[in-house]
Amino acid sequence: MPELWSLDGFDVMSIYWSLKSVPELAPLTGKQRRRVHERCLQQHFFRAPATARSVSAFLAALFTGIIFVLLGISIPLWFGLPKSFWHIPVSAMVGFGLGRFILSRIAIPVLRSFYREFMERDIREPAA
Repeated sequence: MPELWSLDGFDVMSIYWSLKSVPELAPLTGKQRRRVHERCLQQHFFRAPATARSVSAFLAALFTGIIFVLLGISIPLWFGLPKSFWHIPVSAMVGFGLGRFILSRIAIPVLRSFYREFMERDIREPAA
């Protein structure tokens, strides 16, 4: 269940900025954390039926990418820098990369319930 705290009467959900800060993933190695998170994200968020949270996460990622592309086009013009084709793809890569990060962080509270199940089924402890 997602952790909530209250701010002026509104319930606010905790945001996990790193996978290590997610209690279910904390005991794993970095590689295992990324693997569990990415597999659960694929299976239980990208391929699952749309929900209000998933639609808002996809829109946040899309708008972040679009804003960065627009900034990549506009900032050089504002400062009188020469136009370059490379401003667009570079700003798109940065924007959509940041958008993917934001989407992933929005998804973590939904995925927490699936992490333990995935770890029990697919993560094998190394033999000592």
